[in-house]
Amino acid sequence: MSGHTEVLPAHAAHPGNRGRHASRRAYQHGHPAHDRAAPRVRRLHQVFETTCDRTPTAVAVECEQGRFTYDELDRRANQLAHHLVDNQIGAGARVGILLPRSIHTYVALLGIGKAGAAFVPIDPASPSDRISYIAADADVDLLLTSSDFSGAATELSCPILQIDTSTDLLVTAPSTRVVLDDANQRDPDPAAYVIYTSGSSGRPKGVEVTQASIRNFLDVVPAIYDVRPTDRVYQGMTISFDFSIEEIWPTWSVGATLVAGPTDSRRLGAELADFLEHTGVTVFYCVPTLLATIPRELPLVRTLLVGGEACPAQLVDRWSRPGRRILNTYGPTEATVTATWGQLLPRRPVTIGRPLPTYSVVLLDEARRPVPDGEVGEICIGGPGVARGYVGRPELTADRFIEHAMAPAGNRLYRTGDLGRITDDGEIEYLGRADAEVKIRGYRVDLGEIENVLLEDTEVAQAVAALTALSDEDGAPSELAVYVVASADAPNQEHDLADRLHLVLRQRLPGYMVPSFLDIVAGLPTMPSGKVDRASLPTPSGRRLVTAGGPFAAAESELEKQLRAVWAEVFGLEPDSLSVEADFFAELGGHSLLAATVVSQLRARRIGGCPAVRDLYDNPTIRSLAARLETATATAAEAPASPPREPPLRHGTSRIARAGMVQAVAIYLLLLVITLPISYVYTINDGDVSVSVLIQLMTAILISYLGVRWVVPITTV
Repeated sequence: MSGHTEVLPAHAAHPGNRGRHASRRAYQHGHPAHDRAAPRVRRLHQVFETTCDRTPTAVAVECEQGRFTYDELDRRANQLAHHLVDNQIGAGARVGILLPRSIHTYVALLGIGKAGAAFVPIDPASPSDRISYIAADADVDLLLTSSDFSGAATELSCPILQIDTSTDLLVTAPSTRVVLDDANQRDPDPAAYVIYTSGSSGRPKGVEVTQASIRNFLDVVPAIYDVRPTDRVYQGMTISFDFSIEEIWPTWSVGATLVAGPTDSRRLGAELADFLEHTGVTVFYCVPTLLATIPRELPLVRTLLVGGEACPAQLVDRWSRPGRRILNTYGPTEATVTATWGQLLPRRPVTIGRPLPTYSVVLLDEARRPVPDGEVGEICIGGPGVARGYVGRPELTADRFIEHAMAPAGNRLYRTGDLGRITDDGEIEYLGRADAEVKIRGYRVDLGEIENVLLEDTEVAQAVAALTALSDEDGAPSELAVYVVASADAPNQEHDLADRLHLVLRQRLPGYMVPSFLDIVAGLPTMPSGKVDRASLPTPSGRRLVTAGGPFAAAESELEKQLRAVWAEVFGLEPDSLSVEADFFAELGGHSLLAATVVSQLRARRIGGCPAVRDLYDNPTIRSLAARLETATATAAEAPASPPREPPLRHGTSRIARAGMVQAVAIYLLLLVITLPISYVYTINDGDVSVSVLIQLMTAILISYLGVRWVVPITTV
């Protein structure tokens, strides 16, 4: 089998094990992914229960509803599980979750598993059409939701349980754990969850992940990610994306604390930095686009995990600091969250690293043959993390999940559609997509789904979607654009057609999939084969999709004119063409990252005091935002001056301060002795050891520690 590339995980447990002799190896029988002993824990929820039995009083979740220990969360989930089982929702069932981020969400994730069922998370922000489709396609036996979504839920044919209004019903259920009858389980490896991703047919497709796959993931990643019981892990992604699996379950597997982000998901940029600092987050998972909005250093964060999209090298350089690990993870939902990982270092190429232990990666050509070392091929993933397949789509499953020809019978590979090659260091370099799927702000988008929604319209002859960079600069943000060729008998004018199609897209697709630009063109560029030449598509016209929501309203006050100028700059519009009554989100097509950009610009130019992203969400028009900021400024001016206050201590330092100064010194010295040996800085060495250089390095390590960054003010009464 020589002459092809397969990356094996045996030598990938630590970045230091990167000898070239081990970076390229042919497949060997007896691969750890296939001979590995069965996991110690049978089901996903039992990972949580094991931790609960070990540390019942540790805090499992901090959210807007309060702090909940592992024991408290376990008991609540047990009550839900008993209620489900009493209503014949158990083994083999699928239960939808349509909930905002709250304690009810975490109770649902655990309780459904404890009942023996699989959870199907649905994003509450999705259009009602998409919610209905997922619930029907997954054939859910029950939908767990809240009274906030009673309108969307009434259109569904499945039974519904509003968990927030059923408290009296659930508290009467036993709080003991449900005993599952695994001996009589028809499926030896039942489903753990079904997550829907974008699909080329115009509808999303459900990926079914089994208990064995997710258990294997949790056996592997906590040690590699170095999640510790003392960590506080931020959970900000909606549970309808498997990035949330990476946030939640490794945290619970070690007994750490999950810090739930705000339910409105409006914390970005400086506001997100404030939240992370105030709550003492030490492990932060995010997409690079979100990380780029944070304007300042986060000294408490010791582990930064990025994934979901390509990470620019300059972002790595900016966030690297002594004592912090930056990990880059890669993996589709079909391979159970993450398949490869690598540690990112400043001034080093950004790769997706090597396979996790038990995983393998093979690069195949179009004929599904292994490519020679160093050549480009499709990234295919093997090992126990490979999902069962797509719900109700046997043909698509057979096409994407193929036999692993170099492994023992019964093993499969998942064809990701991503292109890559192996570097000289034996790491995988990601080179983009081989098909029409893209990633935007961490979300996986099949361009074919957008195109098919447009092609259903009788006035559309051709439609092509593309991801386009907004500038030629490295790391420039990208947006979705669509190019439409109108049918010959289309009665509408171009502008009217674009507005109507924009409305259709907003009604059918989740917000992150709605294109920012829609151009009506005379024709599309083609290749000699007759296929559309996506590489030759023109630059979008620059006119963002805007839905007319009423009569035009001109700016009146000076503040409205200043706000309008910033909005126009961000959206690429002429200021005079922008109505001050236009809705930032519903009509202008804005999204959370554009909102963060606007607020950042307003703060930098000192417009409107110190606005927050929340202000823009609550006041999404220029006129309403101007009124809000004028009121806030006037209120602040009228408030009596108060004596300056010392800033509150952060989560970690406040605990030391309460212990007293003598104890604080002792605690600090103890922490320093324990953690100093694992600290490191990045430096370039010519091979000679210099005492002066070593002194500089030790000094850099010392000043990077929290203990020398704060002062407790001593006051007298």
